[in-house]
Amino acid sequence: MVWHAAVKLAYDGRSFMGSQRQPGERTVESELIAALLKIGAIGSVAASRFRVASRTDRGVSALGNVVAFDTDFPRDALLRALNSTVRDIYAYGVAEVPPAFSPRRASGRWYRYILSARDLDFEAVEECGKVFEGRHDFRRFCKPEGRSTVKTLESVSVREADGVLIIDLRAREFLRNMVRRTVAAMVEVGKKRVTVDEVRSALEGRDISFGLAPAEGLTLMDVTYDVRFLFECPPTMSRRLDEYRLDAFVRLGFADALLERCRS
Repeated sequence: MVWHAAVKLAYDGRSFMGSQRQPGERTVESELIAALLKIGAIGSVAASRFRVASRTDRGVSALGNVVAFDTDFPRDALLRALNSTVRDIYAYGVAEVPPAFSPRRASGRWYRYILSARDLDFEAVEECGKVFEGRHDFRRFCKPEGRSTVKTLESVSVREADGVLIIDLRAREFLRNMVRRTVAAMVEVGKKRVTVDEVRSALEGRDISFGLAPAEGLTLMDVTYDVRFLFECPPTMSRRLDEYRLDAFVRLGFADALLERCRS
């Protein structure tokens, strides 16, 4: 029996040339589609109505992106089969959704940006973040794609932990590059290179650019719906995550040891 599946997935964006399919490039979509075809979960992209919730640029990671497609694959075996085949992508949640479900029509999106707190005025960064909250025309803070640039940014929160700044941004939808340009403006204010008033002027329409924050600091934390996902960590996925975690721990230990030696 054919059913409409929604799958929640995670990936390290540094492993891909972005999420969207591109000829001759390794992307999240191309890797995922190849795996779904290999296990027989879909027969083709068009016939399965394969769709993705949010596009992410090269270097941008995700912990909660969502794909949806029609399939007759057994629901209780889908995540195990997919994780045993796909590379550098972790499929950990599945839900059966109505045929009319579109992953693009989410109730909320949550992005997180992490960067070094060095040489940044925390209070200035936080003050600038509050300027972006609410409904604004973000045309100076996005890459226009022929649609309305008026959006509502529900919240921007900033906290400091272990020498890094963690910036969380929540809204129902974001424009392309909107998060990275917003964060870039907050950093410029934090470094005292521009003022909060200048950022406010850009939101009011003044032609000012504050740059584009690097993609590697950005993660799509979650995309939410009025849908209940069943979460699972299949053995293959668990083993891959253990290897990933060990590699990160070794790299962190190396950096910490070298910094300690340099500062002694």
